[in-house]
Amino acid sequence: MIRHRLAPLILVATLPAATAAAPGDPVPVKPRLFQDWIVACDNGGRCEAASLSPDDGMLQDAGLLVRRDADGALSVRVADMTGKAPQATVRIDGRAVASTPLARQVEGTWRGAPAKALAVALVRGRKAAILTPSAHPLSLRGAAAAFRYMDDRQRRAGTKTALVAKGARPYRGTPPALPVVRIVTPPPGKAPTIPGAAINAPRRQFGCATDDGSPVSADAYRLDARATLVLLSCGAGAYNYMVQPLIWRDKRLTPAAFDYAFRFGEPKPPGQPQTLVNTDWSPDGRLSSWAKGRGLGDCGDAAQYGWDGTRFRLLSAAVMTECRGAIDTLSVWRARAVPAGTR
Repeated sequence: MIRHRLAPLILVATLPAATAAAPGDPVPVKPRLFQDWIVACDNGGRCEAASLSPDDGMLQDAGLLVRRDADGALSVRVADMTGKAPQATVRIDGRAVASTPLARQVEGTWRGAPAKALAVALVRGRKAAILTPSAHPLSLRGAAAAFRYMDDRQRRAGTKTALVAKGARPYRGTPPALPVVRIVTPPPGKAPTIPGAAINAPRRQFGCATDDGSPVSADAYRLDARATLVLLSCGAGAYNYMVQPLIWRDKRLTPAAFDYAFRFGEPKPPGQPQTLVNTDWSPDGRLSSWAKGRGLGDCGDAAQYGWDGTRFRLLSAAVMTECRGAIDTLSVWRARAVPAGTR
């Protein structure tokens, strides 16, 4: 099987020159690949490791995601992609190590001591499978290396709390504080009507065709007393629907500013207009994007932003760079959102 990696999709647009990133702007981490496991430890000290299908095997129908937060709280999530299993059991070297019912016949979670026992067994084991009740092979190649990486990034190596690199020392680490982002709560009421002429200009500027068969829209949402968000449709593929986020203010449409922008798995150079994919806007002022690497949705990048009155600030980012059947994305950046004016 050919390894599938998330590749950037180049979109045609008229873009200004890139500028340097501002101090204090988000710097999402990059996941590390260890054979058939991939791991990321974000800026808040949360580490997540996901199982992958082997390069030379069939795509996995069931998989695991191991999470350890900065405070040491450990969980192991299991998911069955068929959605037909009431229960899942992890079998390692012929022994049933852990079982859990699956909510909606899709996923379940172990926490605390059962999660730790399962994680240790994954490190020590040689052959594993997830029974739902069909046996789905679970590769352990790279699991120990991924968990050792988690130990190192959380500075647990050599302590009693390590999963792999155990030692005699007690753990005395301090969880890193998340950056605080002050977010404006959208005012009630309908957004103003944007004149058609104002919308047509950015369509031409960014090359957003209206005759290619993709949906055509310009959805508007109030951000604050003066600014309105306009999500301008700008092309679509089989499973990705792109929009250009614009700001309507003082009877003008301009590209929305972002402190960090993804472009299909890769950071966009600072200063370039953002493109959002499969976008959602929530009434509490959260702007979300989920760019799929392929139709299965087992790879891609997800981000959530909040409006601070001047630009959209990254609140969370998660990615999966390997299109190999992972059950979820990995957290690579988090911030703590508080209402503007709150201290």
